[in-house]
Amino acid sequence: MNTKVPEHYLLCYNSSCALAEKCLRHHAATLGNKKDPVVTVVNPLLNGGESCKYFRQHRTVRMAYGMQHAFDNVLAKDIAAIRSSFRRHFGNGPYYSRVKGTRPITPQDQKFINEEFCRYGYKDEVVFDRYEDEIEW
Repeated sequence: MNTKVPEHYLLCYNSSCALAEKCLRHHAATLGNKKDPVVTVVNPLLNGGESCKYFRQHRTVRMAYGMQHAFDNVLAKDIAAIRSSFRRHFGNGPYYSRVKGTRPITPQDQKFINEEFCRYGYKDEVVFDRYEDEIEW
């Protein structure tokens, strides 16, 4: 599982907050950043309680990587239109990064991809090249 905190991620060191155990920002702070001399932190005097506006649920999601075989069972007449739809949605470069497996495909993006195939009459779920459980930053 990838536990590398993204660069410039907002941290929270307020361990007395009622939401701390479930908060991704607090979890990230406990991992111990030893490379950055300066970090961005939520002011502990202004957050806490049950309604912190900086709260981010700590959860793991199943990311997909690669779409090398996504079009194996697609009719030639549909391939260009489906690819075009993906390129419009993701952008040209980001689409091809997802196809090659160098950029993760989030659960929301997996849903979009499957819905697009369904829209063209392909009901089988897309099988991506590989899957990894990762923290949803």
